[in-house]
Amino acid sequence: MGTWNISIFEAGSTYTTDGTIPIPNADLEQKRISNLQVIKLANGSEGFVQSETKFYKDPISMFFANTTSAFRTKIEDYITNGDKVKITASTGETIIGYFIDFSRIWFSGIENTFDVLIIFKPSE
Repeated sequence: MGTWNISIFEAGSTYTTDGTIPIPNADLEQKRISNLQVIKLANGSEGFVQSETKFYKDPISMFFANTTSAFRTKIEDYITNGDKVKITASTGETIIGYFIDFSRIWFSGIENTFDVLIIFKPSE
């Protein structure tokens, strides 16, 4: 199984490397939502208005199967501390933002086996 590099935002614009996380076990959907507004004009046609901020990025759901205790603790710490993180994927693409939600799924019939669903909110 592959890994992604993860770094924590420090003062200024620097990031400190904080090891790796496993690659999620499901596809990631990265959405950009337009702020474009459609306005009905007096003559019945449509006009379009777009604010200075052209779009925003939806949160990304990440599913990880059969996780380790160390991995779960690392993500919980990022959430508890409000850490801004930079994830560098194996493709070189970077995603900067915050882990905002953590759901642990325990398969009670299988001892010590936990899947997790994590929500990551891109900030840039």
